[in-house]
Amino acid sequence: MAFSYGTKSANIMDIPLHISSVVAPYLGDNGYKWDGVNSVRVLSIADGSLTNYDETSATAPFGAASLVVPNEQVLALAYNKSMLLRIQRTQIQDIPVGQFAKQVALQQANDVFVPAHDIYSLAKIWAARPVANIVALDTTDVGGGAGIPGYALSFSKMISKSRTYAGGNSANLIAWVTYTFRDTAGAQINFTGSETGYTTGKNGYLGKLAGVPIVEVPDTYLFPGVSCLVVDKRAVINVTPKMDPKAGGMTVIDPVPGFSGIEIQLRDRADTFVLNQKVNSVASVETAASTTASTTATTVTAGP
Repeated sequence: MAFSYGTKSANIMDIPLHISSVVAPYLGDNGYKWDGVNSVRVLSIADGSLTNYDETSATAPFGAASLVVPNEQVLALAYNKSMLLRIQRTQIQDIPVGQFAKQVALQQANDVFVPAHDIYSLAKIWAARPVANIVALDTTDVGGGAGIPGYALSFSKMISKSRTYAGGNSANLIAWVTYTFRDTAGAQINFTGSETGYTTGKNGYLGKLAGVPIVEVPDTYLFPGVSCLVVDKRAVINVTPKMDPKAGGMTVIDPVPGFSGIEIQLRDRADTFVLNQKVNSVASVETAASTTASTTATTVTAGP
C-alpha cells in the first residue's frame, strides 16, 4: 500500500556560515584617500650617508654634497571584482523565504567576496617581503632530544626581523599564521607543574611569546609553503573600497529589460599596498622550497 506525505519548504534559507575578514579589521588606509582618483603618487627620499667632518678644511668640511631627489611610488587601484546574478520572478513569488534576493546577495558578499579580497591583500603584503626577512621554517629538533621542532623559534625570529625596522616596537605589528602552524606550535606546550603558566600558554602561546597580535587563517589564505606573515600596520595601505558588495557596490535592478525577474550586480573595487620606505617591516616564515621563490614588486595584482 502506497502512502503520500506532504512536503513544505522552510521559510529560512540555509546559507554558509558567515566568513569574517582577517585583514580589514586590522589594517586601515593610514590616511591615504582615493576620493575621485584611480591612483595616488607617494613621494619619499632615501637616507643619506655619514661622512667625517673635516676640521682642517675651510672650503669643504662636510665633503661632497648629496642631492636630495624624491622617489615616486604610484599606487593605482587594480582590484576590481564583480558578480552578476539574475533571479526569475516566479522564484521570488513562489519561494517562501523572506527577503530572498537580499539574502542571495549577502551570501555572495560574505562567502565569496570577503575571502577573495583577504587572499589578495595577504598576497600583496607577502610579495613585498625582502629576501633577507624570510625565515626558513625550522623543523629540526631544538628541544635537546625532546623531539620538539623549532616552530616557536621560527616565529620569534620572524618577529625580530620585522621589529628591526619597526623601531624595536611590537605594538604596531600584526601577524597571520596558518591553522596548521598554530596547531603544531600549540601542541609543543608541555605541562611544567604550573597550572597558570600552562593555561596562559594554551590560550595565547604565540602572542605571549612575541607580544604581537595573532590572526589565525586557513592554510589556503597564504601561498603554499608560507606559514606566517607579519607587518607593521603603518606600512600597509588597505584602501577603503570605492565599491563594497555589502553597501555601495550592490545594485538591484527591477525590472530587467528582456528578462522576467530581477538582476543583482555586485562590485568590489579597492586595493592593498605596502609603502616602499616601510617594506622592511614585512617578514615571513616559509619552507625551504618557498624561500627559493623570488619576491615581486608591491604592485603585484595576482593572488595565490
